Order: sequence, then structure tokens, then C-alpha cells
Amino acid sequence: MPARSPVAALFLGLLALPAAAAGPHVASQVPGLQVLRLDHLNPAPAAGPDRAACEHLLLPEPQTPAGKRLAQLGWGVTSEETIGAWTAVSFVSGYSAATSGTCELVDGNVGLFTGDKLEIVVYATDEPAVMIGQIDRFGAAGLRIYSGDLVPQPVADLQAVGADGLVVTPPALSEPVCNGAAQVPYIYGLPIDMARQMLALAGWQPAPPEAVEEFGIAPDLAAAGVPEVESCAGTGFGFCAFTYAGPAGRLSVTTVGEIAEDGSLPPVVGYGASCGTTP
Repeated sequence: MPARSPVAALFLGLLALPAAAAGPHVASQVPGLQVLRLDHLNPAPAAGPDRAACEHLLLPEPQTPAGKRLAQLGWGVTSEETIGAWTAVSFVSGYSAATSGTCELVDGNVGLFTGDKLEIVVYATDEPAVMIGQIDRFGAAGLRIYSGDLVPQPVADLQAVGADGLVVTPPALSEPVCNGAAQVPYIYGLPIDMARQMLALAGWQPAPPEAVEEFGIAPDLAAAGVPEVESCAGTGFGFCAFTYAGPAGRLSVTTVGEIAEDGSLPPVVGYGASCGTTP
């Protein structure tokens, strides 16, 4: 049996609602993520000394009744969204500060509430429990779960099914952006030279700057056949920015790290669409 995180043990120690009882229907297709119907939430475990260094990753003042209730119980609220008829709130109890203002968010969870009443909780069952850091909108009606790693990555998607169902699924292979006018393929973790090929198939073309910034590895990436590199940080995680133009606007892509000894280019860790921007 896989090891359980302290928060997983906390939730499993509570009384989950019986499957036959009236209420939401839930299921998870993602190993390591459990989803339960639950109507009670305990106070957060002790946060430890690193919480103060990680406060910038938390909402200073949650706006929803659910988020405010979680904050009162000592949980760190990282995001508030809506899905179906519920308020969805991501919240954590563990913090591990690292370099460049980054933190690992540990023992994270997603709670689905009606008002401030908990109905469903999604949590990680295995150690280390960094699978949930925050949530964000995905497509027209879904949510995406991002990890609590130093550089967060997609872990799963949440989808409301019918009037009272919730499914946790693997991340979708593409994301509709700009009100569905364009699609961004799943490029997380791909070297930028491979990611740009997938983007081209989806209609996103490189948009090189007039001049490549000379900091970091930007000149080396341009020489390696990726002229759309805008800039690279010379310190810290070595983030680099790239720009692509498409029918719906522009797409900014971010990579992390250096060019590997075998020549592999840095992997993608994020992107963002600017809709309606003239290519």
C-alpha cells in the first residue's frame, strides 16, 4: 500500500459519506490523487517555520466564504475558482522555502464547497505530497491542478459531470484559448525545439524579435535553431521566454534550465496567450 501523506491520513480519519448516500458522484483517473465526498474539515496541521517565507504564494485575503473558512482553520489558501455549482479552493498546510523566492507547497488539496460547507475533497495519497499546489481555469468550464513543486507543472484536470458529478482526469492533450479560437497542445516538459514543432501544427508560428538579448543562453538558443527566443535569465532557474503568433493572438512560452551536455534544449514549463494581439 502506498505511503499516505499526513493530510491524507487526516482526511481518511474522517467519516467519508457512504457511496449510497445522496450527494455528488466522484471519481479519479489519476494515480496518486484521491477524490472523496466529505462534509467536514479539521484545522490544518502545524505549518512550520517556512510559511512566512512562502506567504507570497498564498492569497492574502480569500474572497469566498469557503476560502475564508479555510484560512480561519489555519490552511494556506492558494486559489479560488468555480466549477459547476461549486466553489473550488486549493489549500496547503506545508511549506519548504528554496532559492530565488521559490517554495515547495506540501500537503495540498482542492476542496469543493457550497458556500462554506465542504462537499468534496481532492488530495494526494503518496509521499512526497506535492501533487497539488493551486488550481486555475482550464477551457470554458474546467479547472487544472498544478503541482506544489518549485516550478509548478500540470498534474490533472477537474471536470464537472452532470448536475452533481466531479471527475479528476489526466491533463488534456490541448487547451482551447481565446474563447476557443485557438488550441495550445500539451507542450509541458518538451524541449523547446520539439515544442515549437507541435505549436506550428496547431497554427502558432515563431515570432523572432528584432534582436536577441545577449544575456544568459539566448544567443546559444538562437544559434541552435530557435530564433524566437526573447530573453533568458542569467541567474536562478535560467528561465527563457519565446514568442509565437497565431490566428487568435500571441503565445508566450517559458522554458527552464540550460542546454544539456547532449545538446538537448531546455524544457517548457509554462505558456500564456495574449488574445486579439496582432501577429
